[in-house]
Amino acid sequence: MAFDTTDLHWTIRQSRERENPVETLDDCLENIEVGTFEAVHLGNYDKVPVIGKVLEVNEDTLKIHYWKGSFKGKWRPQDVPKRRTPWVHELPKTCIILCSFSLTEDNKLLPSTRKHLQDEYAKLKEKE
Repeated sequence: MAFDTTDLHWTIRQSRERENPVETLDDCLENIEVGTFEAVHLGNYDKVPVIGKVLEVNEDTLKIHYWKGSFKGKWRPQDVPKRRTPWVHELPKTCIILCSFSLTEDNKLLPSTRKHLQDEYAKLKEKE
């Protein structure tokens, strides 16, 4: 009797996807909390992804401390070049493309988060 691997592959894939799904909520802009990570799109900045940790939340804006890293690499807090002070900006909530996500224990993007961000940035690039 032959073993059908189709169902096995599907089960493994579904299991992995459930471990760290990206949850998209329609009201995510209303539920932003201090200490969470947000991914943003900055029209005047070509490098992606751009993420930051929320320091303060207001009605239409949020203050974030930028983090630097890459889709597959580690992330760490970004300082203003040559100043060694945190790189902090107040941004409109409308520039957020992914709300309230977290990094892995070793400060990397979860695979589902990485995929979601790659897709979102690709869509934005097509519109430009």
